[in-house]
Amino acid sequence: MRDDGGSLDFLNHLPPAQEPRFWQSPAGARLAWNEFGDPAGRPVLYGHGWPSSRMQAALLHHLARERGLRVISPDRPGMGRSERVPGRSLESWPETMAAFMDSLGVETFAQLGVSGGGPYVLACAAMLPGRVTASAVLCGAVALADGQRRGLHPAYRLLIPLRHLPRAWFTPPLKRAARMAAGAPDEPPVSWILKTLPQADRELLLAHPGAQHVLAMSFAEGVRQGGRGVMEDADIYLQRWNLPLQNITRPIRYWHGGMDRNISAEMVRKFVAGIPHARLDVDPAEGHFSLAIHRARDAMAYLTT
Repeated sequence: MRDDGGSLDFLNHLPPAQEPRFWQSPAGARLAWNEFGDPAGRPVLYGHGWPSSRMQAALLHHLARERGLRVISPDRPGMGRSERVPGRSLESWPETMAAFMDSLGVETFAQLGVSGGGPYVLACAAMLPGRVTASAVLCGAVALADGQRRGLHPAYRLLIPLRHLPRAWFTPPLKRAARMAAGAPDEPPVSWILKTLPQADRELLLAHPGAQHVLAMSFAEGVRQGGRGVMEDADIYLQRWNLPLQNITRPIRYWHGGMDRNISAEMVRKFVAGIPHARLDVDPAEGHFSLAIHRARDAMAYLTT
């Protein structure tokens, strides 16, 4: 069920962009991060979408404060301001996050992933079961190594066979797309792009330009290092994951939109069916972006129960 308009007041007066904090990983790579919500609250590790950045979590700032949650949002390697880690895998992320949270003095934490951040939530749930207290995923990405890509957005399907091209070739179109996305939602070229989205996504972004601004800003930050980091992150979704799913001990809640054109609900149903202790709620009226906003309150509430 879609939240009523009044419940979206958390999108008003969103915090401005902040300079990142930095942490040096044991392997020597520098990781950029910011936090939102209540700095003294219960920690929630945030997984941003693709291609995006730590700034995306600003959308949850007010909800997190209401719930007494401290949202800790890192850039993944090669995205935003985090340094690249060549050859990284999904399985390497939990170890990095364990060391990162140790540096913050955080023993246990919940986690929330949006879109491309979903697999990283799953990896931590499987490989850090003693530290993860609860996991939530909104409009989450799925494993693509088995070749089942029919439910992906056409742009994603186009990129997959092109990913072996020199990564620098992707930099100009990504930077151009970031500039285009920064425009007003009711004016070209953004208005043209919105016409390709499901009605729920279009209505949400037109009614809440502040949210569209954060998404565009986070996208621009995510691609600031160019095509190499962005496409290395994309490679993760196409790898065959070796996650010990049998180790998952806490429930994982997934929410997905029935009108999602980025990742179809049917793909997510098949994916979640293979995850122990996972539950999927599909809202037939929601798209990709609208689901992430309209069900954000539900996800934050779940993480505090």
